[in-house]
Amino acid sequence: MEVSQGDDPHKPITESNCDRSAVANKPADEALRAIAYSMDALIPGLYLWCGSMHIRLGGSLPETSYPGTLHSSVGIALVLPGYRIYSTYQGSYDP
Repeated sequence: MEVSQGDDPHKPITESNCDRSAVANKPADEALRAIAYSMDALIPGLYLWCGSMHIRLGGSLPETSYPGTLHSSVGIALVLPGYRIYSTYQGSYDP
Protein backbone atom coordinates (compact mmCIF):
# COMPACT_ATOMS: atom_id res chain seq x y z
CA MET A 1 0.00 0.00 0.00
CA GLU A 2 1.28 3.41 -0.95
CA VAL A 3 0.87 6.33 1.44
CA SER A 4 0.16 9.74 -0.10
CA GLN A 5 0.95 13.08 1.54
CA GLY A 6 -2.63 13.53 2.73
CA ASP A 7 -2.77 10.12 4.45
CA ASP A 8 0.09 10.68 6.90
CA PRO A 9 -0.95 13.10 9.69
CA HIS A 10 2.61 13.14 11.11
CA LYS A 11 4.24 14.34 7.91
CA PRO A 12 5.43 17.96 8.26
CA ILE A 13 3.74 20.58 6.12
CA THR A 14 6.00 21.86 3.37
CA GLU A 15 5.61 24.23 0.42
CA SER A 16 4.90 21.28 -1.86
CA ASN A 17 1.97 19.87 0.14
CA CYS A 18 0.34 23.06 1.47
CA ASP A 19 -1.65 25.64 -0.46
CA ARG A 20 -0.80 28.85 1.40
CA SER A 21 -3.11 31.02 -0.69
CA ALA A 22 -6.15 29.04 0.48
CA VAL A 23 -5.11 29.42 4.12
CA ALA A 24 -4.23 33.10 3.81
CA ASN A 25 -7.50 34.07 2.03
CA LYS A 26 -9.89 32.21 4.32
CA PRO A 27 -10.55 35.10 6.78
CA ALA A 28 -10.95 37.57 3.92
CA ASP A 29 -13.33 35.22 2.10
CA GLU A 30 -15.38 34.79 5.28
CA ALA A 31 -15.60 38.55 5.74
CA LEU A 32 -16.78 39.02 2.16
CA ARG A 33 -19.28 36.17 2.56
CA ALA A 34 -20.65 37.85 5.70
CA ILE A 35 -21.07 41.15 3.84
CA ALA A 36 -22.66 39.45 0.81
CA TYR A 37 -25.02 37.44 3.04
CA SER A 38 -26.05 40.50 5.04
CA MET A 39 -26.72 42.50 1.89
CA ASP A 40 -28.52 39.59 0.21
CA ALA A 41 -30.73 39.05 3.26
CA LEU A 42 -31.29 42.84 3.57
CA ILE A 43 -30.05 42.90 7.16
CA PRO A 44 -29.64 46.54 8.23
CA GLY A 45 -26.05 47.74 8.46
CA LEU A 46 -23.20 49.63 6.87
CA TYR A 47 -20.80 47.55 4.78
CA LEU A 48 -17.49 48.63 3.29
CA TRP A 49 -14.93 46.52 1.44
CA CYS A 50 -11.78 47.67 -0.27
CA GLY A 51 -9.10 45.10 -1.08
CA SER A 52 -8.14 43.38 2.16
CA MET A 53 -10.08 45.85 4.36
CA HIS A 54 -13.60 44.76 5.29
CA ILE A 55 -15.90 46.67 7.64
CA ARG A 56 -19.31 45.33 8.65
CA LEU A 57 -21.34 47.44 11.08
CA GLY A 58 -24.50 45.46 11.70
CA GLY A 59 -25.42 42.52 9.55
CA SER A 60 -24.91 38.89 10.38
CA LEU A 61 -22.55 35.99 9.88
CA PRO A 62 -23.50 33.82 6.88
CA GLU A 63 -25.18 30.45 7.19
CA THR A 64 -22.73 27.60 6.64
CA SER A 65 -24.50 26.60 3.43
CA TYR A 66 -24.50 30.13 1.94
CA PRO A 67 -22.29 30.03 -1.19
CA GLY A 68 -22.45 33.70 -2.20
CA THR A 69 -19.61 36.20 -2.28
CA LEU A 70 -18.90 39.64 -3.67
CA HIS A 71 -17.26 39.69 -7.07
CA SER A 72 -15.97 43.23 -6.66
CA SER A 73 -12.87 44.32 -4.77
CA VAL A 74 -14.22 47.77 -3.78
CA GLY A 75 -17.63 48.92 -2.62
CA ILE A 76 -19.88 50.37 0.04
CA ALA A 77 -23.47 49.58 0.95
CA LEU A 78 -26.05 50.88 3.38
CA VAL A 79 -29.03 48.68 4.22
CA LEU A 80 -31.81 50.43 6.09
CA PRO A 81 -34.80 48.94 7.90
CA GLY A 82 -37.77 48.57 5.58
CA TYR A 83 -35.76 46.71 2.92
CA ARG A 84 -34.01 49.77 1.48
CA ILE A 85 -30.52 49.19 0.14
CA TYR A 86 -28.10 51.73 -1.32
CA SER A 87 -24.97 50.23 -2.79
CA THR A 88 -22.17 50.88 -5.23
CA TYR A 89 -22.09 47.13 -5.89
CA GLN A 90 -24.12 46.14 -8.95
CA GLY A 91 -23.03 42.50 -9.44
CA SER A 92 -24.40 39.17 -8.30
CA TYR A 93 -23.92 37.66 -4.83
CA ASP A 94 -24.20 34.12 -6.20
CA PRO A 95 -21.09 32.03 -7.05
